[in-house]
Amino acid sequence: SEAVHLSNFEVRMGERASLRDFTLIEGGRATRQQGFVTFEGEHAEARIGGAYLLGGSQHADTRLVVDHAVPHCTSRELFKCVMDDDARGVFQGKVLVRQKAQKTDGKQSSHGLLLSPTAEFDTKPELEIFADDVVCGHGATSGELNEDHLFYLRARGIPEEEAKSLLIGAFAAEAFDFVENDAVRDALSGLAASWLARRRK
Repeated sequence: SEAVHLSNFEVRMGERASLRDFTLIEGGRATRQQGFVTFEGEHAEARIGGAYLLGGSQHADTRLVVDHAVPHCTSRELFKCVMDDDARGVFQGKVLVRQKAQKTDGKQSSHGLLLSPTAEFDTKPELEIFADDVVCGHGATSGELNEDHLFYLRARGIPEEEAKSLLIGAFAAEAFDFVENDAVRDALSGLAASWLARRRK
């Protein structure tokens, strides 16, 4: 629980290369990861996902740069971050589309779910485009559990804590969909369920 984890990865993608990357941050006092992905060959695809499950005074920080340096490449980045107690999550993502990288398809989004009034999520999405013929977008949100959704579940006889767990689990599970292997995806869902169970005690 007192661990500090720092990581860095750099990927250079050749023609028709495929990258599938997913990170779940669930333990440790402080975690920082940096990622740099550069498309150097056409018709390559990168899917980068992540999830935070943070409580106490944990801190997790992700910085990601995706550089579309050539045409006809696709990138997807999705991070779903859950913070409880005094935890703090940070996401800074940048998608760069260079002038010759026509026909780029790039989308990035980060979403924070705050379970306590003292939790914090700081996000800075960046999209820098120098090409004309592209399909790109980014988005970021943060907020509390949706009271209407919670009311809907409770009106159907689901106890409040169980209803909250269902909503939190569904929020994080969207990021797990980036994982194509069923067994790995199920293992991640199990880790999230265990984390939620510990938070309810």
